Amino acid sequence: MKVNRAAIRYSKASLEYAMEKNLADQVEEDFKVILSTVSHSNDLREFLSNPVLPSQLKFKTIMKVFSSLNDETKSIISLLSKNRRLNLLALVAENYIASYQKAKGKITALVTSAIPLDELTIKEVLNKAKKMTDFQVELKNKVDPSIIGGFILNVGDLQINASVTNKLDVLSNTLNKNKQIT
Repeated sequence: MKVNRAAIRYSKASLEYAMEKNLADQVEEDFKVILSTVSHSNDLREFLSNPVLPSQLKFKTIMKVFSSLNDETKSIISLLSKNRRLNLLALVAENYIASYQKAKGKITALVTSAIPLDELTIKEVLNKAKKMTDFQVELKNKVDPSIIGGFILNVGDLQINASVTNKLDVLSNTLNKNKQIT
């Protein structure tokens, strides 16, 4: 997750607000829909990040795109709009979901691999992830062919990078250092 201090503050305040109103689950579901939609739409991402477009236009468009949001989620988005921070909507949603899951004692581990993992490998990686944290772990598999082989496991702030790309980078750096010494 890309770290943005403003997005963290907004998501933290949103979570506190939603928990006060006993609507944290509903806001989480809304944010999951928003995050999924924004992450799968380049046009929507570009629209939200366009600094030339007025914030009110962005807000009205978001309200039309996500017409079924509950009132608390709409008020969070309205606050982002008033403060001209709608470009942070996806990051706020992502951080809200992660923070709420953590508050419930759950965490999502992300394993990135060059190809989709089979069930046996998923179980092995899940067991490894469970040893890295005290939280209940859910595992998501992201496919990224650029890592060539191996995997990258992210559990909270911890990372195991056993990708072929990383190993090649380490080898290249070692060879370059040795080359400079001689």
